Amino acid sequence: MNSIQKSRRRALVFNYVNCIVLLCLFYLIKGGIVSKSYLIFEILPVTGIMVSFKNVFGKSKLWQLTHSTFQALDERETELVYRATTISYSIFAIVTLILIYLFYLGGLGAIDVVLAAFLLYLAHTLPAAIIAWNQKVVIDED
Repeated sequence: MNSIQKSRRRALVFNYVNCIVLLCLFYLIKGGIVSKSYLIFEILPVTGIMVSFKNVFGKSKLWQLTHSTFQALDERETELVYRATTISYSIFAIVTLILIYLFYLGGLGAIDVVLAAFLLYLAHTLPAAIIAWNQKVVIDED
């Protein structure tokens, strides 16, 4: 594993850990377990998400790769995106079902806007994340 791939993997883990921290902090505040004055601390994981997003998906052009039309991709890129999308669909379905059951069994009610936004973010970043995790070199990275 080369240093670019290690760096990309660290930033990827950092990105999703920050998403989880953001969600946990939000629901702790929403549930009254933590004071609303702690809302200011949500800026830390949001900043972490933005910085790591830029490093993982922006600089590597993975966001552009996974959001391109198939006509704009060559055969290798098309196969790479197809496999990543197939895997990410399975992961996304499992994560979504687990969250729905956790919300129902935990008595949290229906999924709200914050969790829906996270799921939307996950759905859009997961194919690129799978490529970032598995590929040594995806596109020319600076």
